[in-house]
Amino acid sequence: MTVRGVWRILRLPLAVTTVADVAAGYVVASLPDLSMFDWRRLALVAGISAGLYLFGMVQNDLVDLRRDRLFGIPRPLVTGEIGIGAAVVLLVLAAALAGACGAALRGGALVLTILTFAAINLYNLGAKHGPAYVAIPMMGLCRLLNFGIGVLAAIGAPREVHADLFALSGPLWVRQGLALFFATCVVTGYSMAARRQSVVTTRVWQAAFVVAAVAGFGLIALVTILPRGGDESARLFVPVARVLAFLLLPALWPGGLWSATGPERKPEQYAPFIERALYWFVVMDAAFVLDGLLIR
Repeated sequence: MTVRGVWRILRLPLAVTTVADVAAGYVVASLPDLSMFDWRRLALVAGISAGLYLFGMVQNDLVDLRRDRLFGIPRPLVTGEIGIGAAVVLLVLAAALAGACGAALRGGALVLTILTFAAINLYNLGAKHGPAYVAIPMMGLCRLLNFGIGVLAAIGAPREVHADLFALSGPLWVRQGLALFFATCVVTGYSMAARRQSVVTTRVWQAAFVVAAVAGFGLIALVTILPRGGDESARLFVPVARVLAFLLLPALWPGGLWSATGPERKPEQYAPFIERALYWFVVMDAAFVLDGLLIR
């Protein structure tokens, strides 16, 4: 086992993207009143997210080991930079980290931690090998559930779900969670195209990517309406930070958004912008937090 092998199988730099999601969920859901904000709870949700992410990464490589050997994909288990035994130890430690932090939070956050863990297993052990229309939303669900852990750590489990949650005057975290879901579906679609050596040219792929992109990025750009009591008129907040974050996306992800409807692209062309798109999630999370603070 080498340090490089551990670094590569855990994909540590990308862990910041999932931690940013859950941390942003906790902060945005805590607004407008930050009196209940608790750094300890924020640290716990970050620990849950990191543990779940690391578990998913190691499990992914273990599940794909036979395929990687067959196709000569130079992942650390194939190159011998880390052994199967060491990988299993990392898997257990990551699960223990998520479980311990979830148990410390208890309540709805713990329940959602268990559901996220189940979704990750369903994806790695089955969904990603099945039809794309199952695998893509499943990965989106994993990201959404991870985000929801932060939300429930802040507000507790909701007693009821009603249509007002999805209105322009509804909680900002609802829009953020849905935006993460659709954006993840787009990124996962490209990742699967590269993995399966397919080319995004069919009308079905084009339609699915366009719908997901429009839905996800439309949710980012939506204004927020803050109702007023009495005779005062409602206030409308333009999503300044989110729009700026959206405008930054083409620079980080050139060709990514429109490649499904543009010229035919080969699988190897996706890799340069898939990783950039994931890092962009951090920018989007920061934008939602900043807009939430401005609304406050």
